[in-house]
Amino acid sequence: MKKNQTRNLQRGLTTSEMVVYPLIVLVLVAVGFGFYHNSKIDDAVTAAVELGLEQQAIVEEYFDTHGEMPQSEEDINLSNFTPQGILTGIEYRAGELGVPAADKLRTGTFRALVDMREFGGRFKDIESGFLLIARAQDDDTIKWDCVADEVTVDALKGRYLPETCSRAKDDEEGDGAEQEEE
Repeated sequence: MKKNQTRNLQRGLTTSEMVVYPLIVLVLVAVGFGFYHNSKIDDAVTAAVELGLEQQAIVEEYFDTHGEMPQSEEDINLSNFTPQGILTGIEYRAGELGVPAADKLRTGTFRALVDMREFGGRFKDIESGFLLIARAQDDDTIKWDCVADEVTVDALKGRYLPETCSRAKDDEEGDGAEQEEE
C-alpha cells in the first residue's frame, strides 16, 4: 500500500515576507519621492534661468544704442525687475564676475539671487544661483553664457542647473579640445 503524501499548505505570508515586502515598497516610495523632489528643483531653477534670460534684450538694446555694456544696474533700470518663484533678484555688474581683467565695456554679468529654502535645510544657505555672462563679439553681436556661479561661496551647485547652463561650460571645454587637436 502507498501512503498518501500530504503537504503543508502555507496560508498567508511568512515572517520574512512580512518584513521584506513593506521594505521594498518603502524603498520604491523613497526613490520616487527623490525623483519628484529633484524635478521640482529642476523646474524652479529652469524657471529662474528663463526669467533671467528675459533681461538679455535690455542689455542687447543698451549695447546697440551706446556701443558698450551697461556699467551699472541703473543703466538698464534693473530696479523694475519683478522677481518670481525662487528668483529673489538679479544683480548686474560690468565685466565678468570673478575675472578682474575682463573688459568692462564689452562684458557684463547677471548674478541670479535665489531663495531655495523651500527645498529643505541643505539649501538654506544658498543665495546665488547662476551667472548669465554677456560677451560682445568682434561683429558687435553678444554671446550669452549661462554658467554655475563658482565665484560666490553660497552658490547653488552646478548639478542643479538646467542643461542650458551646464552645456555652455561643456562647449568651452569641447572647443579647447578641438583646438588642441588641430
